[in-house]
Amino acid sequence: MKCIIAALSLLVAAHSVRGLSLAPRLAAPRPALSDNSNLVLGRRRSASSVEARAAHVTRLFSATAISTDGAFEEGGENLNVKYGPAITLGKLKINLFGALFGIWEVFWGIVFWYPALTLYRLLRWVSRSLPGDVMQKIDPFRRIPICAGYMWGLLSMTVFGMWPAVEGRENLEVLREVDENGKKGKLKPAMYVANHNSWMDIVFVGRVFGFANNKMIAKAELMKVPILGRALKVAGHVTLDRTNRRSQMQAFKGGVQLLKDGVNLVTFPEGTRTKTGRMGSFKKGAFKMAQSVGAYVVPMAIHYADKVQPLDYAFPAKPSQMRPKAVIKIGKPIATEGKSDDDLLEEVWTAIADELPESQKPAKNTPVGAN
Repeated sequence: MKCIIAALSLLVAAHSVRGLSLAPRLAAPRPALSDNSNLVLGRRRSASSVEARAAHVTRLFSATAISTDGAFEEGGENLNVKYGPAITLGKLKINLFGALFGIWEVFWGIVFWYPALTLYRLLRWVSRSLPGDVMQKIDPFRRIPICAGYMWGLLSMTVFGMWPAVEGRENLEVLREVDENGKKGKLKPAMYVANHNSWMDIVFVGRVFGFANNKMIAKAELMKVPILGRALKVAGHVTLDRTNRRSQMQAFKGGVQLLKDGVNLVTFPEGTRTKTGRMGSFKKGAFKMAQSVGAYVVPMAIHYADKVQPLDYAFPAKPSQMRPKAVIKIGKPIATEGKSDDDLLEEVWTAIADELPESQKPAKNTPVGAN
């Protein structure tokens, strides 16, 4: 009902308010780091190693162009996005596009996604009470709810041009199983890691997998979000309460078992959305899961999700296919065997940072690892 009221209010506002420009907050360009900078976990390095790292960081933080009219530009992209008139409900804004899209996605959530999850949950409950537990045999790793979630995404996202472009799928061929006769099989399970600066990141990553099974490593607070919380529970995603040691251990064991069972894991190791748009430090927990079973880590750089749905908007404020376009760049899978925790963390962090646009690269002196 709030979404419908918002849409009607905005239709009126569009006739009475002149082009309200809501440009997102953007960080100013920053100079390159000096040759003496050391952006890793406080470890001592040789002079040659420091120089090599400084050269890499100099490239990482190269300046971004500012046009004469003050618009923030990046590789020809004007990031001074205009979202049009908006109203505020509580602490969040909704513009006309967001109101219409919100009504559309909530409609499909109520009509399709939530009923599908409820039916699946009921079938699992009935199956457990009968001899043989047929549902457990049919769907032991809860792929059906993942497929239902992606179908909801197709129904709600496609019409509004909300899917991001996905680049670098060819890099995943390293994970392709090949038998002794040279016949190609499915991809090996891996830990997929991405930067996090918008609610849309969660939905966007679904585009990488399609109907393939995958599980998010999600913070426990998301269980309180309507429909999403039910989806996380029913689909068997890994939830983690960062203030509870027992929860952390259970999440670790659950994630390791999923990788052993051939299920992909997805994590945003920053732990929360960045408030500045720039990538922050990574936590180590998810990487330890991959290391414990020798699984690859796949770095993914998500571009401009925060321009699609800024932090202060309740729904997306523009289509993903409108400039600046949302893109997911899949990097080359990184082997975990024979690497220390810190080295693996730095390698993945650097691989993602390298592929981010200038406005999203880590700020100067950002530590790679966080507690």
